[in-house]
Amino acid sequence: MPLSMGQIIKDLRKKNGFTQEELAERLGVTYQAVSKWENDTGMPDISQVVPLASIFGVSTDVLFGIANTTENEEAWRIVQYANSIEKYGELETYLNAYDILLDGLKKYPNNLIIMINCMNLGISLSLPENGWIYAKERAKEIASETIRQANFVIANSKNITDILSARQILVFLYCSQQKFDLASNEAKNFPPRADLTLYSNMAIVNEYMNNSKRAATYLCSNIDYTLQALENDVARLGKAYYNDGKYSDAITVYETFFEVISVIFKDEIPLPYHDFDSGDCYLLLAEAYLTIGETAKAMNAVEKSVMYYIDLYNTYEGEKVIHRSNIKSPVVRETELITSLPKEIIKQILLYKLSKDEIQALNQETRFLELLDIVNNLS
Repeated sequence: MPLSMGQIIKDLRKKNGFTQEELAERLGVTYQAVSKWENDTGMPDISQVVPLASIFGVSTDVLFGIANTTENEEAWRIVQYANSIEKYGELETYLNAYDILLDGLKKYPNNLIIMINCMNLGISLSLPENGWIYAKERAKEIASETIRQANFVIANSKNITDILSARQILVFLYCSQQKFDLASNEAKNFPPRADLTLYSNMAIVNEYMNNSKRAATYLCSNIDYTLQALENDVARLGKAYYNDGKYSDAITVYETFFEVISVIFKDEIPLPYHDFDSGDCYLLLAEAYLTIGETAKAMNAVEKSVMYYIDLYNTYEGEKVIHRSNIKSPVVRETELITSLPKEIIKQILLYKLSKDEIQALNQETRFLELLDIVNNLS
Protein backbone atom coordinates (compact mmCIF):
# COMPACT_ATOMS: atom_id res chain seq x y z
CA MET A 1 0.00 0.00 0.00
CA PRO A 2 1.35 3.47 -0.85
CA LEU A 3 2.09 5.74 2.08
CA SER A 4 -0.31 8.58 2.85
CA MET A 5 0.97 12.14 2.99
CA GLY A 6 0.69 11.99 6.78
CA GLN A 7 2.88 8.89 6.94
CA ILE A 8 5.42 10.51 4.59
CA ILE A 9 5.57 13.66 6.74
CA LYS A 10 6.06 11.54 9.86
CA ASP A 11 8.88 9.52 8.26
CA LEU A 12 10.64 12.64 6.96
CA ARG A 13 10.27 14.43 10.30
CA LYS A 14 11.91 11.53 12.14
CA LYS A 15 14.67 11.15 9.51
CA ASN A 16 15.48 14.86 9.96
CA GLY A 17 15.47 14.56 13.77
CA PHE A 18 12.56 16.96 14.41
CA THR A 19 9.96 16.64 17.12
CA GLN A 20 6.39 17.56 16.20
CA GLU A 21 6.82 20.76 18.21
CA GLU A 22 10.02 21.71 16.34
CA LEU A 23 8.45 21.10 12.94
CA ALA A 24 5.37 23.05 13.95
CA GLU A 25 7.50 25.99 15.08
CA ARG A 26 9.39 26.08 11.77
CA LEU A 27 6.07 26.14 9.87
CA GLY A 28 4.27 28.56 12.18
CA VAL A 29 1.52 26.06 13.06
CA THR A 30 0.55 24.23 16.23
CA TYR A 31 2.02 20.85 17.08
CA GLN A 32 -1.58 19.58 17.19
CA ALA A 33 -1.84 20.40 13.47
CA VAL A 34 1.29 18.36 12.75
CA SER A 35 -0.12 15.50 14.84
CA LYS A 36 -3.35 15.56 12.82
CA TRP A 37 -1.39 15.39 9.56
CA GLU A 38 0.63 12.42 10.75
CA ASN A 39 -2.49 10.60 12.00
CA ASP A 40 -4.29 11.28 8.69
CA THR A 41 -7.08 13.20 10.44
CA GLY A 42 -6.09 16.46 8.71
CA MET A 43 -4.07 17.69 5.75
CA PRO A 44 -1.59 20.56 5.36
CA ASP A 45 -2.92 23.66 3.67
CA ILE A 46 -1.63 24.09 0.12
CA SER A 47 0.42 27.08 1.32
CA GLN A 48 2.36 24.77 3.67
CA VAL A 49 3.34 22.10 1.13
CA VAL A 50 6.29 23.96 -0.42
CA PRO A 51 7.72 25.06 2.99
CA LEU A 52 7.39 21.47 4.22
CA ALA A 53 9.30 20.17 1.22
CA SER A 54 11.97 22.85 1.74
CA ILE A 55 12.42 21.99 5.43
CA PHE A 56 12.90 18.31 4.58
CA GLY A 57 15.06 19.04 1.53
CA VAL A 58 12.83 17.10 -0.86
CA SER A 59 10.59 17.91 -3.83
CA THR A 60 6.86 18.33 -3.36
CA ASP A 61 6.49 15.11 -5.38
CA VAL A 62 7.99 13.23 -2.43
CA LEU A 63 5.37 14.68 -0.06
CA PHE A 64 2.61 13.64 -2.45
CA GLY A 65 4.15 10.18 -2.64
CA ILE A 66 4.56 10.40 -6.39
CA ALA A 67 8.31 10.49 -6.84
CA ASN A 68 8.50 6.98 -8.32
CA THR A 69 5.09 6.44 -9.86
CA THR A 70 3.61 6.51 -13.35
CA GLU A 71 2.01 9.69 -14.65
CA ASN A 72 -1.56 8.46 -14.13
CA GLU A 73 -0.76 7.24 -10.63
CA GLU A 74 0.62 10.67 -9.85
CA ALA A 75 -2.41 12.27 -11.45
CA TRP A 76 -4.81 10.31 -9.25
CA ARG A 77 -2.85 11.21 -6.12
CA ILE A 78 -2.95 14.89 -7.05
CA VAL A 79 -6.72 14.64 -7.61
CA GLN A 80 -7.26 12.77 -4.34
CA TYR A 81 -5.25 15.34 -2.41
CA ALA A 82 -7.20 18.19 -3.99
CA ASN A 83 -10.48 16.47 -3.09
CA SER A 84 -9.34 15.84 0.46
CA ILE A 85 -8.90 19.52 1.34
CA GLU A 86 -12.33 20.63 0.12
CA LYS A 87 -14.68 21.59 2.97
CA TYR A 88 -18.35 22.19 2.26
CA GLY A 89 -19.30 25.84 2.58
CA GLU A 90 -15.69 27.07 2.60
CA LEU A 91 -14.92 28.60 -0.80
CA GLU A 92 -11.24 29.10 -0.06
CA THR A 93 -10.69 25.34 0.32
CA TYR A 94 -12.18 24.75 -3.13
CA LEU A 95 -9.97 27.45 -4.63
CA ASN A 96 -6.96 25.80 -2.98
CA ALA A 97 -8.03 22.47 -4.49
CA TYR A 98 -8.40 24.12 -7.90
CA ASP A 99 -4.89 25.57 -7.65
CA ILE A 100 -3.49 22.15 -6.76
CA LEU A 101 -5.05 20.74 -9.93
CA LEU A 102 -3.66 23.63 -11.99
CA ASP A 103 -0.20 22.95 -10.57
CA GLY A 104 -0.64 19.30 -11.56
CA LEU A 105 -1.42 20.39 -15.11
CA LYS A 106 1.76 22.43 -15.23
CA LYS A 107 3.69 19.22 -14.73
CA TYR A 108 1.38 17.07 -16.88
CA PRO A 109 -0.32 19.51 -19.28
CA ASN A 110 -2.09 16.82 -21.31
CA ASN A 111 -3.21 14.52 -18.52
CA LEU A 112 -6.95 13.94 -18.89
CA ILE A 113 -7.42 12.70 -15.32
CA ILE A 114 -6.28 16.02 -13.85
CA MET A 115 -7.80 18.03 -16.71
CA ILE A 116 -11.31 16.59 -16.29
CA ASN A 117 -11.29 17.05 -12.53
CA CYS A 118 -10.01 20.62 -12.90
CA MET A 119 -12.65 21.34 -15.56
CA ASN A 120 -15.48 20.02 -13.37
CA LEU A 121 -14.34 22.07 -10.40
CA GLY A 122 -13.82 25.07 -12.66
CA ILE A 123 -17.46 25.17 -13.80
CA SER A 124 -18.61 25.11 -10.17
CA LEU A 125 -16.40 28.10 -9.37
CA SER A 126 -17.33 30.03 -12.51
CA LEU A 127 -21.10 30.57 -12.35
CA PRO A 128 -22.93 32.90 -9.92
CA GLU A 129 -25.96 30.59 -9.76
CA ASN A 130 -23.79 28.03 -7.98
CA GLY A 131 -24.27 29.83 -4.68
CA TRP A 132 -21.53 29.91 -2.06
CA ILE A 133 -19.02 28.10 -4.30
CA TYR A 134 -19.03 30.90 -6.90
CA ALA A 135 -15.53 32.42 -6.94
CA LYS A 136 -16.57 35.96 -7.81
CA GLU A 137 -13.10 37.54 -7.86
CA ARG A 138 -11.53 34.74 -9.93
CA ALA A 139 -14.57 33.61 -11.90
CA LYS A 140 -13.61 35.23 -15.22
CA GLU A 141 -10.09 33.79 -15.14
CA ILE A 142 -11.33 30.33 -14.13
CA ALA A 143 -14.09 30.35 -16.79
CA SER A 144 -11.55 31.13 -19.52
CA GLU A 145 -9.30 28.27 -18.39
CA THR A 146 -12.27 25.90 -18.08
CA ILE A 147 -13.34 26.62 -21.68
CA ARG A 148 -9.82 25.80 -22.86
CA GLN A 149 -9.85 22.55 -20.85
CA ALA A 150 -13.30 21.55 -22.11
CA ASN A 151 -12.22 21.98 -25.73
CA PHE A 152 -9.10 19.93 -25.04
CA VAL A 153 -11.19 17.11 -23.53
CA ILE A 154 -13.55 17.14 -26.53
CA ALA A 155 -10.61 16.92 -28.94
CA ASN A 156 -8.59 14.28 -27.07
CA SER A 157 -10.81 12.07 -24.92
CA LYS A 158 -12.25 8.82 -26.24
CA ASN A 159 -14.83 8.62 -23.45
CA ILE A 160 -18.25 9.80 -24.64
CA THR A 161 -19.34 10.69 -21.08
CA ASP A 162 -16.34 12.98 -20.59
CA ILE A 163 -16.91 14.57 -24.01
CA LEU A 164 -20.60 15.25 -23.35
CA SER A 165 -19.76 16.59 -19.89
CA ALA A 166 -17.24 18.97 -21.49
CA ARG A 167 -19.81 20.07 -24.08
CA GLN A 168 -22.40 20.77 -21.37
CA ILE A 169 -19.84 22.85 -19.49
CA LEU A 170 -19.31 24.86 -22.66
CA VAL A 171 -23.08 25.39 -22.98
CA PHE A 172 -23.18 26.91 -19.48
CA LEU A 173 -20.07 29.03 -19.88
CA TYR A 174 -20.92 30.32 -23.36
CA CYS A 175 -24.40 31.25 -22.12
CA SER A 176 -22.91 33.09 -19.15
CA GLN A 177 -20.77 35.05 -21.63
CA GLN A 178 -23.81 35.66 -23.88
CA LYS A 179 -22.20 33.70 -26.73
CA PHE A 180 -25.50 32.06 -27.57
CA ASP A 181 -24.54 30.85 -31.07
CA LEU A 182 -21.59 28.90 -29.63
CA ALA A 183 -23.78 27.55 -26.83
CA SER A 184 -26.42 26.40 -29.35
CA ASN A 185 -23.78 24.67 -31.47
CA GLU A 186 -22.63 22.68 -28.42
CA ALA A 187 -26.22 21.85 -27.38
CA LYS A 188 -26.90 20.35 -30.82
CA ASN A 189 -24.30 17.65 -30.15
CA PHE A 190 -26.54 16.02 -27.52
CA PRO A 191 -29.02 13.19 -28.22
CA PRO A 192 -32.71 14.19 -28.02
CA ARG A 193 -33.79 11.09 -26.07
CA ALA A 194 -33.23 10.70 -22.35
CA ASP A 195 -32.83 6.91 -22.50
CA LEU A 196 -29.69 6.93 -24.66
CA THR A 197 -27.55 6.03 -21.66
CA LEU A 198 -25.02 3.47 -20.49
CA TYR A 199 -27.41 1.80 -18.04
CA SER A 200 -30.31 1.64 -20.49
CA ASN A 201 -28.16 -0.02 -23.14
CA MET A 202 -26.55 -2.43 -20.67
CA ALA A 203 -30.07 -3.44 -19.68
CA ILE A 204 -30.77 -4.26 -23.35
CA VAL A 205 -27.68 -6.48 -23.46
CA ASN A 206 -28.75 -8.36 -20.33
CA GLU A 207 -32.34 -8.72 -21.53
CA TYR A 208 -31.05 -10.50 -24.64
CA MET A 209 -28.85 -12.66 -22.40
CA ASN A 210 -31.94 -13.59 -20.34
CA ASN A 211 -30.24 -12.12 -17.27
CA SER A 212 -33.32 -10.46 -15.81
CA LYS A 213 -31.80 -9.77 -12.41
CA ARG A 214 -28.88 -7.81 -13.89
CA ALA A 215 -31.20 -6.05 -16.34
CA ALA A 216 -33.34 -4.90 -13.40
CA THR A 217 -30.27 -3.50 -11.64
CA TYR A 218 -29.28 -1.46 -14.67
CA LEU A 219 -32.83 -0.20 -15.21
CA CYS A 220 -33.25 0.81 -11.57
CA SER A 221 -29.97 2.71 -11.77
CA ASN A 222 -31.11 4.38 -14.98
CA ILE A 223 -34.40 5.44 -13.38
CA ASP A 224 -32.45 6.73 -10.38
CA TYR A 225 -30.46 9.02 -12.67
CA THR A 226 -33.64 9.89 -14.57
CA LEU A 227 -35.25 11.10 -11.34
CA GLN A 228 -32.22 13.33 -10.72
CA ALA A 229 -32.57 14.73 -14.23
CA LEU A 230 -36.32 15.19 -13.71
CA GLU A 231 -35.68 17.16 -10.52
CA ASN A 232 -33.21 19.39 -12.32
CA ASP A 233 -35.65 20.06 -15.16
CA VAL A 234 -38.49 20.67 -12.68
CA ALA A 235 -36.42 23.30 -10.87
CA ARG A 236 -35.55 25.00 -14.15
CA LEU A 237 -39.11 24.82 -15.48
CA GLY A 238 -40.48 26.23 -12.24
CA LYS A 239 -37.94 29.05 -12.38
CA ALA A 240 -38.87 29.76 -16.00
CA TYR A 241 -42.58 30.09 -15.09
CA TYR A 242 -41.73 32.15 -12.00
CA ASN A 243 -39.53 34.55 -13.95
CA ASP A 244 -42.32 34.89 -16.52
CA GLY A 245 -44.74 35.91 -13.75
CA LYS A 246 -46.67 32.62 -13.94
CA TYR A 247 -46.43 31.90 -10.22
CA SER A 248 -49.34 29.45 -10.05
CA ASP A 249 -47.79 27.37 -12.86
CA ALA A 250 -44.47 27.34 -11.03
CA ILE A 251 -46.20 26.12 -7.85
CA THR A 252 -48.03 23.38 -9.78
CA VAL A 253 -44.77 22.17 -11.33
CA TYR A 254 -43.02 21.85 -7.95
CA GLU A 255 -46.02 20.28 -6.19
CA THR A 256 -46.48 17.76 -9.02
CA PHE A 257 -42.84 16.69 -8.76
CA PHE A 258 -43.18 16.04 -5.04
CA GLU A 259 -46.35 14.02 -5.65
CA VAL A 260 -44.44 11.84 -8.14
CA ILE A 261 -41.60 11.29 -5.67
CA SER A 262 -44.04 10.47 -2.85
CA VAL A 263 -45.75 7.83 -5.03
CA ILE A 264 -42.43 6.19 -5.91
CA PHE A 265 -41.03 6.16 -2.38
CA LYS A 266 -44.24 6.14 -0.27
CA ASP A 267 -43.20 6.47 3.41
CA GLU A 268 -39.50 5.87 2.81
CA ILE A 269 -36.76 8.48 3.04
CA PRO A 270 -34.90 8.50 -0.28
CA LEU A 271 -31.55 10.11 -0.77
CA PRO A 272 -32.18 13.72 -1.76
CA TYR A 273 -33.25 14.33 -5.34
CA HIS A 274 -34.72 17.70 -4.49
CA ASP A 275 -31.60 19.40 -3.14
CA PHE A 276 -28.80 21.27 -4.83
CA ASP A 277 -27.02 24.46 -3.84
CA SER A 278 -28.38 26.58 -6.68
CA GLY A 279 -32.05 25.81 -6.02
CA ASP A 280 -33.71 23.39 -3.60
CA CYS A 281 -37.17 22.76 -5.11
CA TYR A 282 -38.86 23.14 -1.71
CA LEU A 283 -37.27 26.57 -1.26
CA LEU A 284 -38.22 27.53 -4.81
CA LEU A 285 -41.78 26.50 -3.96
CA ALA A 286 -41.64 28.62 -0.79
CA GLU A 287 -40.43 31.61 -2.82
CA ALA A 288 -43.34 31.23 -5.24
CA TYR A 289 -45.88 31.01 -2.39
CA LEU A 290 -44.37 34.11 -0.74
CA THR A 291 -44.72 36.03 -4.00
CA ILE A 292 -48.50 35.43 -4.06
CA GLY A 293 -48.85 36.15 -0.32
CA GLU A 294 -49.31 32.55 0.87
CA THR A 295 -47.05 32.80 3.92
CA ALA A 296 -48.32 29.66 5.69
CA LYS A 297 -47.84 27.50 2.59
CA ALA A 298 -44.38 28.99 2.08
CA MET A 299 -43.51 28.04 5.65
CA ASN A 300 -44.83 24.52 5.04
CA ALA A 301 -42.41 24.15 2.11
CA VAL A 302 -39.45 25.38 4.17
CA GLU A 303 -40.37 22.95 6.96
CA LYS A 304 -40.50 20.05 4.49
CA SER A 305 -37.09 20.98 3.14
CA VAL A 306 -35.49 21.05 6.58
CA MET A 307 -37.41 18.22 8.26
CA TYR A 308 -36.68 15.97 5.30
CA TYR A 309 -33.01 16.24 6.14
CA ILE A 310 -33.63 15.95 9.87
CA ASP A 311 -35.47 12.66 9.26
CA LEU A 312 -32.64 11.48 7.04
CA TYR A 313 -30.11 12.52 9.69
CA ASN A 314 -31.93 10.47 12.31
CA THR A 315 -31.72 7.30 10.17
CA TYR A 316 -27.91 7.40 10.03
CA GLU A 317 -25.74 4.67 11.38
CA GLY A 318 -22.17 5.83 11.63
CA GLU A 319 -20.87 8.81 9.68
CA LYS A 320 -22.31 8.24 6.20
CA VAL A 321 -25.79 8.44 4.70
CA ILE A 322 -27.84 5.28 4.28
CA HIS A 323 -27.23 3.33 1.07
CA ARG A 324 -29.79 3.15 -1.72
CA SER A 325 -30.23 -0.58 -1.07
CA ASN A 326 -32.23 0.33 2.05
CA ILE A 327 -34.98 1.68 -0.21
CA LYS A 328 -37.80 -0.82 -0.73
CA SER A 329 -39.47 0.75 -3.77
CA PRO A 330 -39.01 -1.67 -6.72
CA VAL A 331 -38.62 1.34 -9.03
CA VAL A 332 -35.11 2.01 -7.69
CA ARG A 333 -34.55 -0.81 -5.19
CA GLU A 334 -32.03 -2.77 -7.29
CA THR A 335 -29.91 0.26 -8.16
CA GLU A 336 -26.15 -0.11 -7.97
CA LEU A 337 -25.56 3.59 -7.34
CA ILE A 338 -24.04 4.59 -4.03
CA THR A 339 -24.61 8.12 -2.79
CA SER A 340 -22.56 9.19 0.20
CA LEU A 341 -23.14 12.27 2.32
CA PRO A 342 -21.06 12.79 5.48
CA LYS A 343 -23.25 13.30 8.52
CA GLU A 344 -21.17 16.29 9.63
CA ILE A 345 -22.20 18.17 6.48
CA ILE A 346 -25.95 17.99 7.24
CA LYS A 347 -25.95 20.88 9.73
CA GLN A 348 -23.99 23.11 7.35
CA ILE A 349 -26.41 22.37 4.51
CA LEU A 350 -29.44 23.17 6.65
CA LEU A 351 -28.01 26.42 8.00
CA TYR A 352 -27.20 27.41 4.43
CA LYS A 353 -30.79 26.66 3.38
CA LEU A 354 -32.25 28.76 6.16
CA SER A 355 -30.01 31.69 5.28
CA LYS A 356 -31.19 31.90 1.65
CA ASP A 357 -32.34 35.40 0.66
CA GLU A 358 -35.49 34.04 -1.01
CA ILE A 359 -37.05 32.99 2.29
CA GLN A 360 -35.84 35.70 4.67
CA ALA A 361 -39.35 37.18 4.74
CA LEU A 362 -40.12 34.22 7.03
CA ASN A 363 -37.20 34.58 9.42
CA GLN A 364 -39.28 36.07 12.25
CA GLU A 365 -42.03 33.45 11.99
CA THR A 366 -42.32 31.26 15.11
CA ARG A 367 -42.11 28.07 13.05
CA PHE A 368 -39.00 29.37 11.26
CA LEU A 369 -37.27 30.15 14.55
CA GLU A 370 -38.20 26.70 15.87
CA LEU A 371 -36.62 25.11 12.77
CA LEU A 372 -33.48 27.16 13.23
CA ASP A 373 -33.30 26.05 16.86
CA ILE A 374 -33.61 22.36 15.85
CA VAL A 375 -30.79 22.71 13.32
CA ASN A 376 -28.50 24.58 15.72
CA ASN A 377 -28.97 21.79 18.28
CA LEU A 378 -27.93 19.00 15.92
CA SER A 379 -24.95 17.21 17.39
